[in-house]
Amino acid sequence: MAAEFLSSVGTSYQIDRLISEATNEIVFFAPVIKLHESVILKFQQADQRNVRITLLYGKERNQIRGQRWYKELKNLRILYHDKLNTFFYRNEKEMILTSMGLSDLSGNLRSDMGLLISKLRDRKAYEDGIYEQELLIEHAEEVFAGANFEKIEDTVRPEEIMSEMPFLSYFGVEDRELVNGKVKAPSGKFYVPEMEFYNDGTIKFQGFKKTHQRHGEWIFYSYEGFVREVVIYENGSYVDKIYCDYENPAKPISKYYLLFGIGNSVKKLYNKNISELYFNSTIEEYTGFDKTKLFYHTERFMKKRSIFNQPVSFQEMVDQVYAALYE
Repeated sequence: MAAEFLSSVGTSYQIDRLISEATNEIVFFAPVIKLHESVILKFQQADQRNVRITLLYGKERNQIRGQRWYKELKNLRILYHDKLNTFFYRNEKEMILTSMGLSDLSGNLRSDMGLLISKLRDRKAYEDGIYEQELLIEHAEEVFAGANFEKIEDTVRPEEIMSEMPFLSYFGVEDRELVNGKVKAPSGKFYVPEMEFYNDGTIKFQGFKKTHQRHGEWIFYSYEGFVREVVIYENGSYVDKIYCDYENPAKPISKYYLLFGIGNSVKKLYNKNISELYFNSTIEEYTGFDKTKLFYHTERFMKKRSIFNQPVSFQEMVDQVYAALYE
């Protein structure tokens, strides 16, 4: 089962549930930022649960002027993008594409409809939706940020990023030393490292910029830690995208991307600095004697059982995952 069609009443119910059941993040896109009292109340309750809320609106930038409901929310960020023309709501498990705005969720005033996409039932559609959301967020203007919603560029310096960024040799970077906040590649060109994290410290994406524009491979990770997709840029322009479909045996995933996902899972599960983790690294160096937690996490994500036969190094672990998926 993939997407679920929603009637007007069903759409209203699912939007309400999506906010109420969020545990990590809420991302709402709405061209018009007129919120019903029930939505404001749900946002306030989510804020009290320390759920990060991103609200992006479009059309007129100053339509938020005079509204006061948001000013006390510490985990809320409000963004503006003049090209936004869709209602698109999600939390960390589900997303809704709909014609229904947030001014009335009764489902009685208009005949709105929607589609509910579940991460569990249709991971590719869900993660494609996240990717499109992130593109708009990246180019949006920040209008408001609560006390707990610090911007990455204000809190993380290039030196801090380079001290934690893993898999540098894959990107052709041989030295972590920075020159004026930039790292020098073997070609002699200088790049600015960029890396963002989920709430629990799991890497969300990593890559490098050249002259303030994304360049080369950018690795995007799922919340579970595994590589979701790799987007290739050339001086800021989109070139290609490699989607990592773990359920399609006809499209094998690079062993590098499997390693990146396993390494990021180590960071998620054990809160370890994985900057030096690579194929030849021993697993227990990062997990201690509790390797089982990493094995179970990986098997659960891959939807496979009994993948591992006492691997010692990450190379052996990657090889066994690859064999379980494709051999």
